[in-house]
Amino acid sequence: MSAVAAPPRRFGPYEIVRKLGRSMTDVYLAYDPRMNRQVILKIIENSNDDFTRLVIEAERRGAQIQRDLHRIDPRILEVYDCSEAENSFFVAMEFFDGRNIAEILRTERRLDPKRAARYAAETCSQLDRLHQFVSDLDGKKRAVVHGDIKPSNIQIGPNDELRLLDFGIAKVITYTRSLTQHNLGSPTYCSPERLAKGQVDAQADLWALGVSLYEMLAGSPPYQAQDTRKLENLIQSKRPPRSLPESCPEPLRAIVSKALAPEIDRRYADAKAFEADLRAFVENRPTIAASEHKPAWGSNTTVQNLRTEVVKPRRTPRALQQMRRFPWLKLGAVLFAVATIFLGFYLFGRVRDQITGARNTLDYRTASIADINADWQRFRALADKDAFLGRFSPALYRSRSLRVELMNTADDVIDEYRNSSDEALEDFDWAKAQVCLRHALEIDPGDRAALSKAALVDGFLNLMQNPALPKALPSEASFRRAASLAPKSPEPHLGLARFYIYVLGNVGRALAELHQAERLGFIPGPREAEEQADGYLLRAESELRSHTLRLASGDLDRARALYEPIIGFSHVDDDLKRLDQDETVAAKLNAPAAPIHAAPASKKKEAAKKRWR
Repeated sequence: MSAVAAPPRRFGPYEIVRKLGRSMTDVYLAYDPRMNRQVILKIIENSNDDFTRLVIEAERRGAQIQRDLHRIDPRILEVYDCSEAENSFFVAMEFFDGRNIAEILRTERRLDPKRAARYAAETCSQLDRLHQFVSDLDGKKRAVVHGDIKPSNIQIGPNDELRLLDFGIAKVITYTRSLTQHNLGSPTYCSPERLAKGQVDAQADLWALGVSLYEMLAGSPPYQAQDTRKLENLIQSKRPPRSLPESCPEPLRAIVSKALAPEIDRRYADAKAFEADLRAFVENRPTIAASEHKPAWGSNTTVQNLRTEVVKPRRTPRALQQMRRFPWLKLGAVLFAVATIFLGFYLFGRVRDQITGARNTLDYRTASIADINADWQRFRALADKDAFLGRFSPALYRSRSLRVELMNTADDVIDEYRNSSDEALEDFDWAKAQVCLRHALEIDPGDRAALSKAALVDGFLNLMQNPALPKALPSEASFRRAASLAPKSPEPHLGLARFYIYVLGNVGRALAELHQAERLGFIPGPREAEEQADGYLLRAESELRSHTLRLASGDLDRARALYEPIIGFSHVDDDLKRLDQDETVAAKLNAPAAPIHAAPASKKKEAAKKRWR
């Protein structure tokens, strides 16, 4: 049994050579015998789900724009055909042999500075042509941007020719309101304003190219973090990236610094200006970037000025004289001091009680829900006792540390699910996370992070307790609420994917959610592969019941291709046995019916007599 299901041998007039990959479409290298040439074939099987229809429409528009671009710039890959066949939408386009820059960096680690500058300059040249192109989308004239510039989308040919890839959905999404949820691109290459405002324009392409140029020179991106949220915060902080290697010449360092300047007005105005400086460096001419004055990156002149000012205390001799002249002022000052000391001792005692005698000694990560609730009741009793002090209550100090402990405990449960391959929801303590988040929200009811996580946990807990309709429906609403409160978090999309596969049996919508989770930095594992395979298997069985055998066969192949690399994981062995049985059923349904031979007339008469007897 092969590890991966073989692709179809033919699609319409095209002969399939091999599968190249899959994102929102299946991508194949194919041969067109009519024109005696190899082509890239992108295939999307028609489906009734909304996401598939949107992807097909986006690819259709993207293919048209790519065709128009190729007419004015042959460096843009040519689209040969864009149509429908075999219940699928497909695009056939020019095959450009070579390796992308990400593949080159994996083997060479870094590129020579002038070679990197040449690649970046040629990319600028193609972006300049792209940004000047005006497309008529939805009856409106709009400029076109790429939207997903990164090393893996820059292909280098055998003779160092360069082509930009992925001219389909990325740039169309920019101007298609119904697809804005997929408009984040790759976070590593997103500009600060794109992360903050969703602003996708020519400047977003230039920033992404600046990041790619840095990566070519350093071997890694300028900004790296443990997760997507921290990465985005780092990019938006406007802190300078790590220094480039010493082998990078100073003029090229200046170009990279200008391309990645925190303020847009300090960057290159357009692709043409960026290209001119790169060409100047390659030809050993002076660059604009090197001649510009570069202020300290992210410096705050207001803060700096405040640090250098010396504040001199002022003496008030007249006030001192009045104190000497009026003894009652002295008396008032003494009484105020006594009251202050008394209040200080009281507050010190209450803080001591809070911190020592009544402080939380539980480790919430190992404590039971009952213990956490009991500790919460002790905290509420102390807070009520000190309520008359208002914002001076020592309970406020305790509430901050308690909230951190509650949030950390809930985060541990959520992180454990995200980083685990365990598919059983029962193996995660959603109930404890729910209790902790509810208490955290009692401390700060307006905390969006806690509200989002609470909705997420409610969704998983309900899905665990009620895995079937109609009681499972609140889980979808909870996951949607979590996604709206935390749009950069992948976890709600993992919950929605699970809901769509195992509750609604809609693999198309599930794939859309998993794709969105990946865009937000989630790395899928065997659990997600099994979920997708289960989705295809469930859909295939539905198709078998309705006798749509061709569709069922395709879904069974997709399920097998996902199951076989993870044989031994979870219930995959049983799933493969079930798949084998379904394939047997499909083969029987597809087999030609045996011919029915007419019985001799004498036998018919004899049988009729027996019936009458």
